[in-house]
Amino acid sequence: MGGVLAPMQVKRAMRPLCIAIATLSAGLLALMPGTLAHDWYPLECCSDRDCAPADTVERREDGSYLVTSRGMSTVIPADYAKWRRSPDGRIHVCIRKLRSGAEYLVCAFRGPGV
Repeated sequence: MGGVLAPMQVKRAMRPLCIAIATLSAGLLALMPGTLAHDWYPLECCSDRDCAPADTVERREDGSYLVTSRGMSTVIPADYAKWRRSPDGRIHVCIRKLRSGAEYLVCAFRGPGV
């Protein structure tokens, strides 16, 4: 029977390939939200790693926000005048760690409810 495969053999032979494609697709989809979010950050806010969605947001009694993102924290004052609009309605921050170890807020984005 030379090199011709029966339909059942073709199905069995294709199964690992289909599983690999599905796994790769799921992995790429899991990466997309961060990638897509990063695409809209203005260049003046982000040096390719400074901006990310907030992991935690705590509104404090004085009206300020304590925001944590990517393991760094910053306080956004209640009278912060440089808020920018967030296209996804979430708080995003761009924080840089200075050589001194201090963390510096570069930009902050918020949605309508924040």
